[in-house]
Amino acid sequence: MNLSFYYWLGLVQSAIVVENATLTDNLVVKYYGTGDFVKRFRQVFGLALLIITVFLFLYGIGDLEKAEEVRLKRKNIEQIFQKNSDAYAWIRVEGTKINYPVLQHPTDDAYYLTHDAEGNETQYGAIFTEKVNQTSFEDPVMIIYGHAMRDDSMFGSLDYLAEPSTFESIQTVTITKDGKDFLYQIVAAYSFTDDHLYHTFGLGDTKQVESYVSLLEAKANEYGGFYRSFDFDVTRDKLLILSTCDVAGNERRFVVHAVRK
Repeated sequence: MNLSFYYWLGLVQSAIVVENATLTDNLVVKYYGTGDFVKRFRQVFGLALLIITVFLFLYGIGDLEKAEEVRLKRKNIEQIFQKNSDAYAWIRVEGTKINYPVLQHPTDDAYYLTHDAEGNETQYGAIFTEKVNQTSFEDPVMIIYGHAMRDDSMFGSLDYLAEPSTFESIQTVTITKDGKDFLYQIVAAYSFTDDHLYHTFGLGDTKQVESYVSLLEAKANEYGGFYRSFDFDVTRDKLLILSTCDVAGNERRFVVHAVRK
């Protein structure tokens, strides 16, 4: 849609209001003449007309600005995907600052620990998955990694979920791939050991996935985290794990689990 649509919509709406106001004014003059009542009516009606006109105009401008913001975001996303074929999805976590492309290097799982989405060396790294996962998001378990930066960039705001009130309010992770949104409900969050979850728990095996999921509540309680009850069918549902370094302790990771039905 042309970005000027909302601008012109505001002008058209304003013009319609003015035209209707003119007709109303003519009718009042016709039936009541031009006395004090009509003068007072014109003053009040004129003020109301001004307010309505300004509101409609600003409404159109506001929608224009929102549309432009969405357009720029889409353009930035498209540019990232065009520049780097390793970028294959986008992740957003409501209530946090997480809003990034997801990448996977074809040969080096550690590459995006030290490189950003454009391939530049940086301590911030990027948000990424390892080769144990396909990029289709159809594996029983998908693990996404990112650094916990002190300025809350990358996965630095993931530990918002370490607070009980925030865990209650933040409930959704959105993965966008090929124009389609996959919604995951957050079910558990806690600080855990630095073990490689996929290999340690054998998460490539659906039986092991069932076992792992059944232990989430116990682990959340054991490690002082949070959990919300959910049903899980390993033949249908998908488990997403967001993993980052735990700034509260060395050799630990803060992990958030979410389920897609």
